Amino acid sequence: MRFSIIGIVLCVMLSSCTFSVPQAESALRWVKSLSQDQEDDPKKAPIWLASVGESGAVLKPYTAGEFIVFANTDGDAITFDGWIVRSITGFDLKVPLSVSGKEGRRSFVSGQSVFDLRCGSWVWRQPTWKQRCSQGTSEILLDENGNIQKISMSLGEKLGFVTLRVAN
Repeated sequence: MRFSIIGIVLCVMLSSCTFSVPQAESALRWVKSLSQDQEDDPKKAPIWLASVGESGAVLKPYTAGEFIVFANTDGDAITFDGWIVRSITGFDLKVPLSVSGKEGRRSFVSGQSVFDLRCGSWVWRQPTWKQRCSQGTSEILLDENGNIQKISMSLGEKLGFVTLRVAN
């Protein structure tokens, strides 16, 4: 079931380009280490609390190539590239949401609907990376070890925000 959710999420993603940035590499190393801890001790399984607009879910992170997929067995999944949430499935959305772009124009596609936001550059203000967009600010909060603790990104006026935060 876990692999089918990951497959679905990856299929709905628009952007297939990859890039190398310290934040993304750090996030992937961190999730891989969490996955290793989970295999060593199932009680240490990482849990993330996620919300998309008014809908919430409990998710676990998995690596899928260059991406981190936060997913559960209920069909809720969020794909993250280390900087940007790239797709969302479930969360009471009628159709999956795909996101492309990083700085400048960011495009959102949901079924036949397409909308854009304008986003500036990422700015580091310890302990948070922030990016101002035309309809809200995206943030990635790090702990003292550089591990991601919270991810928040504007999805535009209709959908509000997607937020992920580590629960344990």
